[in-house]
Amino acid sequence: MDAIVRHIGDVCGREPSVRRVDCRLNEAGTEHAVLRRVLGLRSGEPLPLHETQHAALTLVEKSLAQAPLVLAFGDAQWCDEGTLRFIDRLMRGPAQEPLTVLLSLAPGVPAPTAPAFHELMARDCCSVTDGSDLWPTGATPPSARDAVPLGRRDSRLLRVARAAALLRSTDPHLVAPLAGLPLQVTGRLLEAARDLGLLPTRMPARGVPPQLDALMAALPDTEGEQLRAQAAEILNDAARPAGQVAELLLGLRSLDRPWMRALLKEAAATARRDHPATAATYLHKLHESAPADLAVRTELAAVLTDIDPAAALEHLDSVLSRTDDPPTRALAARQRRLTALMTHRTPDTPEGLGELLRGLRECASPLSCGGPTDDLALAARALRTALTGADQDAAVADAHQVLRTGRPRATWARVAAAQVLALAGDTTAALGHLDRTVMDSRRREEAWAQCHAGSVRALLLLESGRADDAVEAARAASRLAEGPDRTRCARLAPISLALTLVARGDLDRSESVLRRLDGHAFDGSVWEHHLHLTARAFVERGRGRTEQALRLMEQCGADLTAAGIKNPLFTTWWLHSTELLMALGRSGDAAERAELGRDLAERWPTSRSTGLSLLARGMVATGADRVELLAESVRVLQDSSDQHSRALAEMRLGTTLWRLGDEKAARGRLHAARATAVRCGLTAVAGQARVALAAAGGRPASVALSKAERPVAEMAAAGATNRTIADTLCLTVRTIEYHLTSVYRKLGVTGRAGLAHRLASPGAHGSARLPGEER
Repeated sequence: MDAIVRHIGDVCGREPSVRRVDCRLNEAGTEHAVLRRVLGLRSGEPLPLHETQHAALTLVEKSLAQAPLVLAFGDAQWCDEGTLRFIDRLMRGPAQEPLTVLLSLAPGVPAPTAPAFHELMARDCCSVTDGSDLWPTGATPPSARDAVPLGRRDSRLLRVARAAALLRSTDPHLVAPLAGLPLQVTGRLLEAARDLGLLPTRMPARGVPPQLDALMAALPDTEGEQLRAQAAEILNDAARPAGQVAELLLGLRSLDRPWMRALLKEAAATARRDHPATAATYLHKLHESAPADLAVRTELAAVLTDIDPAAALEHLDSVLSRTDDPPTRALAARQRRLTALMTHRTPDTPEGLGELLRGLRECASPLSCGGPTDDLALAARALRTALTGADQDAAVADAHQVLRTGRPRATWARVAAAQVLALAGDTTAALGHLDRTVMDSRRREEAWAQCHAGSVRALLLLESGRADDAVEAARAASRLAEGPDRTRCARLAPISLALTLVARGDLDRSESVLRRLDGHAFDGSVWEHHLHLTARAFVERGRGRTEQALRLMEQCGADLTAAGIKNPLFTTWWLHSTELLMALGRSGDAAERAELGRDLAERWPTSRSTGLSLLARGMVATGADRVELLAESVRVLQDSSDQHSRALAEMRLGTTLWRLGDEKAARGRLHAARATAVRCGLTAVAGQARVALAAAGGRPASVALSKAERPVAEMAAAGATNRTIADTLCLTVRTIEYHLTSVYRKLGVTGRAGLAHRLASPGAHGSARLPGEER
């Protein structure tokens, strides 16, 4: 008990206050009996149960406001149920200072029978320990602060403990030279240090034991520096792994011996493949110790490429400004071209990619660049070809070659190759490569790479009809882009999040995400710039501001044309412009957009591009031609990964058939559109399909609900809380939450407001204007 209290004080840096009370057998059945004695009340003093709990909470809160608190209950097998439930409530609540509750059982007593005790022990915040094995009989375990007093009684003990902690080893052959003691004496002192708690039973695999800070605190800085350097030298002479020695070198103010720099370089080279963030730490130390070493700075920039490309670019600019050495300049210039593209100093337009390719050819030395056909050049060429829509087969061949090389030199190359495959219609393969890239980057702690690959993955998940997964992927990428360790130049993540939220019908959150990007310049990135315009246009269209949405889409198309991008699947602005123009009654302009889409699709033929072209032409056609084009669009899109567009095409076809009087066929198509949208989590499309189905004589929204879901939905739409609904229907709150989740999914809404609107919609309105109909 005393050792635990001292440990809590050491961890918190403040002496904890302690309240102790023993539980009694004769009070085991009395509600809150132990809690009353915590308050200092006698058993006969009257106090209602709710006032007892309130008084106890007030006491705990006041204590925690001043210092850490320890509540110790002895003979806990006799603790009453009410007190145990109060303890459970305390442990799950917030606190200003650390709160520790100790429930102790005497050895050999029967196990507690109270259900509340066993529920409390099952909590994640609780652990069970056998205290009899913690320390030798009769020994009082010292805290870390006891190290110095012990050392004053036996300085050799303190020297051995410090040496073992620094070396992360209890091998006497290593510890003895550092402690300056004979081998046999060192062995006996190591055992004593472990018994007294100055050293852990097992040394940690990485890092240093927590006791080290206390053991080193009493040393003057100069002596501590010298001891660390000696420990590193001993480990180096013992041929210990370079990374273990490097950890000690990181704590030195200077690397004043040649072997130290050589070892850090070795450790960085070893860690670079699987732990680049660790390698960057070692290289940072080398750079700080010798800023004029341009080779180290170039290597550091290469390691930082997928972690923080903006920082890598700063290092490369400095290298290029300080050297005239041709090999060094060639290597730095090659790396700079890539990082300039990643940070948008060089735009990722076809022209910018062409500039990258020309620069790579200029430094095409086998010694410095890996040859002219390396993965970076192949990826840039594949992406450039795909964006211009020039030669699909050549672009796909280059992309496959990049992905066959295993791990490319930079994640940008793998993501670019995956984007090419997606544009060519092989979204499944692209997602597979992106999944592996995200996991690999997370394991390697490459923040920028994980964010970038995750953002592109979210967009492809949305296209392939996995909207729920897309939202989660986009949120994960956005957390990396906006968190405390945010990655610079990672604006694609919030844009992908905004697009996924629009598809889920959450216009408010999407608009909020986009608003945070106000004032940012997107000129250097065609992906960010044009997808940002598309996301803003989708929000405007969802708000009913058709003209504003059209202006944004037209700007997107004009900028793409100016950038030389002619791939029909890059933002598909021409399809959305066709729809918006028809909604505004500008059928002539809409027909021109549809023909433009047809020309682009013929340059880059895939199931998706052909299906979208048919959809656009179907929007502007009339009569039987319209039905034929839309039906063919649905058929072709079934063979593509674009489930979003397939649901839209089904809905367009259904509304057209209804206008032509074929109500039975219309309802079938609208049912299909609704089913596809619901299955894919495309809440916005599902909602439009349901409104269209109701207007076409389909079932009202409430009919789609089960008997159990219908009353829950009606009460929620009327404004009742989950608790009120649960009490009224004699159900649990969790059951109500389950039913509401199912109701929202079936009706394509995101909350109570949308639910009320959906249930209030009429079941059939023959004269109503269907979603997607032109004026």
